[in-house]
Amino acid sequence: MARERFSFDDTIEFDKDELKPNNDIHANHTGKFTFDDEVKEKKVANPKKKKRKLKIWHVVLTLFVVAVVAFFLYIFVFSGNNNGPVYGERCVKLLSVDKNAITQVESQIEQDENIQDVAIKVSCRTIKLTYQLSDNIQVDTAKSLVENSLHTFDDAMEQSKEDGAAWSQLLNKANGRLQYDLEIIVKSNGESDFPLFGTKHAGVDAITYTGQNVKDQASADKAIQRQAEVDAANKAAANNNQ
Repeated sequence: MARERFSFDDTIEFDKDELKPNNDIHANHTGKFTFDDEVKEKKVANPKKKKRKLKIWHVVLTLFVVAVVAFFLYIFVFSGNNNGPVYGERCVKLLSVDKNAITQVESQIEQDENIQDVAIKVSCRTIKLTYQLSDNIQVDTAKSLVENSLHTFDDAMEQSKEDGAAWSQLLNKANGRLQYDLEIIVKSNGESDFPLFGTKHAGVDAITYTGQNVKDQASADKAIQRQAEVDAANKAAANNNQ
């Protein structure tokens, strides 16, 4: 006896050839899962970035910083030599001093057995000479040695000298103005009067010395007289320039 196959009444039978995938249903699906927010973000246009406007105080602060930097560069870099603005017009119209000639004359001066060392430096309109003399030398001998060496230095610079003048134009007047002043330091071991400090101003022939202290009235009077000579020379130079 053959068995009957049980089936529901609403069961629909299909032929296997009819069971083919419908590609049209999945045509618009990529298989990638996305949130709705991502879709909305694509639809929303990117807002325009706001342009930053420079404020006035930004500009003022920047200009101030630039001005300060430029000022310090001008003072400490471009005016690093002695002809810069710090010295004003003090270094204008000065005769040139050859550094090689200074080195040579230092060696020449040191040939004297009583002068152990001498250093000569030029700074704007001041020539500074520092001497180290032999021990226990007398003050008068030291002054004589220094003055003779100064004439050696003056001659070595090969500047013009007027007839009868004690010093050349380098230590007097040239180009319508007074030239170089001298500052002198004389050292020697063993004597309490040392170091000696000497000065010679441009346009004045005399060299004035003082010891570590002004010990007597004669030294004080000499210092006062020296200052009067300097003032007179400066006044005469000012009148000639007018």
